[in-house]
Amino acid sequence: MSDEMRFVARLPGAGQRTLQLPALRAARARQDARAPEPFREPGPAQVPGPSLVPEPLREQEPVPAPEPVDGQHTVSADVPGIRAGARPAELARCILLSRDVELAQVLASIAVGAGVQLLPCRDVEQAAAHRDEVILVGQDAVGEIGSRLAASTLILVGAEEHQDVLWRAAATCPGARVAVLPAAAAWLGEYLGELGLHSGRAHLTLVAGAGGGAGTSTFAALLAATATLDGSRTLLLDADPHSAGLWPVLKPREPDGLGWEDLENSRGQLSPGQLAEILPLAQGTAVLSWVRNPGCFVPSEALLAEVLAASRRIYDHIVIDAGHVTGVPASMAALADTRLLLLAARSGNAAAGTGRRLGERAGDWRLILTGKLASGTDTRLLAQRAGIELGGYFAPSRAIGRGATEGSLMNVLVRRSLRRTVALLGQGPATEAGQAA
Repeated sequence: MSDEMRFVARLPGAGQRTLQLPALRAARARQDARAPEPFREPGPAQVPGPSLVPEPLREQEPVPAPEPVDGQHTVSADVPGIRAGARPAELARCILLSRDVELAQVLASIAVGAGVQLLPCRDVEQAAAHRDEVILVGQDAVGEIGSRLAASTLILVGAEEHQDVLWRAAATCPGARVAVLPAAAAWLGEYLGELGLHSGRAHLTLVAGAGGGAGTSTFAALLAATATLDGSRTLLLDADPHSAGLWPVLKPREPDGLGWEDLENSRGQLSPGQLAEILPLAQGTAVLSWVRNPGCFVPSEALLAEVLAASRRIYDHIVIDAGHVTGVPASMAALADTRLLLLAARSGNAAAGTGRRLGERAGDWRLILTGKLASGTDTRLLAQRAGIELGGYFAPSRAIGRGATEGSLMNVLVRRSLRRTVALLGQGPATEAGQAA
């Protein structure tokens, strides 16, 4: 084994901790039974844990779109979905500047637990090529930092017997952190975990409601489907603690795949590739909701964070149905790139209270009014009353209501004009159609 490979933690063996999902095999069996043509059984589920080396996704059979409801057209699902491609998951990465093999193995174990890739560099020249990333510097290399790495995010690491060396080096490197192992192992794991949580290229859109009847679930589902039809690999995430599940409006039959109730009973850590494999699709959009037991439990913030950390590395767009705005976890809101607050137009008198409850956070949100507007209503005035920037107006539609009732909500996007409207509203800035009614 080369010295470089000894720095890299590999996939865990059979006796190590991985995510165990017994229902996954049953879901695959149900899907295989309905397949129009037999295909080779992939064998027993090998569920990988987080690895420092990204693994490409397994090729799978394309999932057919739901059958059209009588009298309706079906939107094509022939878009680059997760199960049709083989792009590897994007892992967060940090650099290790050290030639101490024993220290590297300890740090690799910590990185595995945080879902972070550890890239070894044996000299400053190699590390300088990654100066914009987090760099772990072993006690054997702290004397080599110099000016080339001075502006980088540095964490000086080593054992207790080397802590004097580490602290002296930190005094010459403003901003550098020190991690003395094993005492600082937990802190370092949390730090790298946060690095992993904020990694990935996914655009995260948070959809919340300012009151009941605003239609957050409907709008979130349409926004996610629109992103899929525009060519993005998209995840629709049901994070509403009072949700009755999204599947009744998305599909007329029980989906093939797992939901929140399965993740609650799982053990181990969730990897990006595994997440893409277990989630069912609705017309090409991956969906994480409750499949069989809606509302059986409320996902904890820790579980939500783990799902987001994995999904941000493998999807292009994530749309979160977050329920009422007052219940949105601060950690989730902080990760969002776009925050959309839906308010039923008939609740206009409550708009002012919404802005006051959000306080200084109101500036992070865009207000989208829904439902019927009385003649002459100025939506800009309602937004001013709420103290929230206007994002637009989403008009009611009989087709949307009928599609939700029949379990074919995404089929309404066959209308290009509706797709354009949803896409514009999802971007946040006000549209001309949303100014006044």
